Amino acid sequence: MELIELFQNKTGYYNKQIKFEVILLSIGIILLLTQSFDKTYAFVIILLAFVIFISNTYVNIRNSSLGDFNKITMFKLNSLKNKTNIYSQYKMRQMYQGKLAQTKQSTNSMENKLNSLYIDSNMIHFLYSILPLYQYNPNEFYLLLKTTDQLLQIKKEILEFYEANNKYPENIAEMFEISIGLKTSGINHLHNFIYSVPKLNRMYNYMNDVVNRYNILISRNTDDIHKAYLHHNKLTGINNSTKIVSYNTTKPYDPILNHSINEAKSQTFGNKLIPFYI
Repeated sequence: MELIELFQNKTGYYNKQIKFEVILLSIGIILLLTQSFDKTYAFVIILLAFVIFISNTYVNIRNSSLGDFNKITMFKLNSLKNKTNIYSQYKMRQMYQGKLAQTKQSTNSMENKLNSLYIDSNMIHFLYSILPLYQYNPNEFYLLLKTTDQLLQIKKEILEFYEANNKYPENIAEMFEISIGLKTSGINHLHNFIYSVPKLNRMYNYMNDVVNRYNILISRNTDDIHKAYLHHNKLTGINNSTKIVSYNTTKPYDPILNHSINEAKSQTFGNKLIPFYI
């Protein structure tokens, strides 16, 4: 029975949430029925059987919906992986024109390298929803996927290291610093689509919404890394070897990672680029 298995063997945040919901449901049914019927021994037995039946049915429905969600998420993840494979093979064919054997070996080694994207289902569903942007700029979309996956890999490595050793990596400050840079790069890859998409106000508004949504989703992951970084400093204490990384301060303009808001103004000042902040 799913109900017995839930309370005996299953742990984790999702299962704890279902347990809480089942308990609330059971209490609600008991309170409702005890106020409507006489409290006899037969009634108590029937009540307990009914509560168990309803609770078990509820758990089955929740597990079934979770299974469907996981299948959909896996399909979308594989679709994103497929896009990275297609683009990787295209780039390798360009690099090794005429060298088919070398191309085949190289492309096989590059396939399915989105190894950490699976830890954020919300990000998977979002990236899949903007998959049509791939046709406007395959390179930027590929870089967006790889940059996002690299940031999630940092988060995964930090969490796995802590679970295994009950402490954080010694270079967590550097890892946190890299994640901030990856977040900036991911946002800029999306910004760069503005040069490729159709020149329509509707598309510009859409891109603005896409960038804002991505910023929210990616910030949740950098927030988790930041919490781990602060927890590490709390556990080890602040000393001369502690590297302080500022998270919420604005970042200066980087001519490599950022693009100019107004190209005409940039050309007016020659090589001097006007700073802006993200």
